[in-house]
Amino acid sequence: MKQVEIKLLGRDFTVACPEEEEANLQKSINYLANKIDEVQKSGNIIGVDKTIIMAALNITHEFLNHDVTSSVHIVDYKKKISNLTSIVNQALES
Repeated sequence: MKQVEIKLLGRDFTVACPEEEEANLQKSINYLANKIDEVQKSGNIIGVDKTIIMAALNITHEFLNHDVTSSVHIVDYKKKISNLTSIVNQALES
């Protein structure tokens, strides 16, 4: 497992992932960071915990409303959600 250093909401985190999944983890981190930025720019949410929860809800909403029969496979989504869950859990533990 490779240790990947990331920064979200001004905090540094170390996330373990298989080396072959590092590119996917980076994509997940970037996606989550963009969602967090969207929530923060809305100005309606105050607090780190609420910001992360709202970003997670937005991502979940996108996932549930996506046509699963498209070119993106459900397995890829499961991996991405697993990675995002790990990141959110680590953020909430800090």
